[in-house]
Amino acid sequence: MKHDLIRKWRRSRRDLRAAVLTPMGMRSKRTPKQALPEQPFDVELLSLSRLFRKSRETFLKGGGRFRAAFLSTPRTLSSPTLLDQQIQYSPIESEMVWAASDSLEKRDPSYLEQIRTYTSSLFHEQNHRILWRSLPSAPKRQAELRRYLNFAESLVITLDMALGDELGADLAQIFYQTGAIYDPGTDIRSEGLTRREYRNYLHAALYATYLNLELYDPKRIPKVIQVLYPFGELALRAAMRSGNLDREFITRTNLFWQKKHGAEVFRILGRGRSSEPLILPQDPMDNRLIYLFAETWFDQAGL
Repeated sequence: MKHDLIRKWRRSRRDLRAAVLTPMGMRSKRTPKQALPEQPFDVELLSLSRLFRKSRETFLKGGGRFRAAFLSTPRTLSSPTLLDQQIQYSPIESEMVWAASDSLEKRDPSYLEQIRTYTSSLFHEQNHRILWRSLPSAPKRQAELRRYLNFAESLVITLDMALGDELGADLAQIFYQTGAIYDPGTDIRSEGLTRREYRNYLHAALYATYLNLELYDPKRIPKVIQVLYPFGELALRAAMRSGNLDREFITRTNLFWQKKHGAEVFRILGRGRSSEPLILPQDPMDNRLIYLFAETWFDQAGL
């Protein structure tokens, strides 16, 4: 049934309406116990993805909690709630499905497109909270804090990539269109890579993402990655994939969030902790510390 639905979705030219309705045809009769009522496609993602389930379990075991509230993706990306152990989500699945299936509403996609902006990726949100628990203290100096936050964002974005890859390009693209996940995925997991080879690929993608967030010249980043991660075409593919990160997020949203909430980050993740601060090197060719922390992060995620 799943493959038939995906083929039907492909024939629909991958429009948002089809992306919303396709997962409903995959829904199991058994609802996972950790599923959140009315979070778009939480049931499907918990059923389909081991990474998604492990993230949810780790978040909840660490004291994380959820609260249904009406909020948009832009508000999610700009607010300091990223530092809280409570995640808010908009309970709009039924409204989204209705907007996609109603005989009158489906003639005009504008309302459905608006509804989509109230869907956020709980996988991304959970992983940020999990990461705050395990990262060393945040440094106080502005440049050092910027590198710390860009590294944290890169770690979380890399897990978004891994989730997309676990689902595979077709399924990931469906959930990506609806806003339920933040990466459209690839079919790299079907290429027969060993676990170590795939991890190496993720390492390269992570560091390329970090350099993009650090505002290095995007044209030079693939060359740097191929030097630091000398495994040929796979490293180049990882670097190119990181270049798909939205430039608006890199040059505006991310910088605005850091400027607005930097002091709060240090108050919660710096001054309030006893560990030594994590100070990353200025030299972009020195990736050793980032590599070691990323290995631990991948272990924790089960990759």
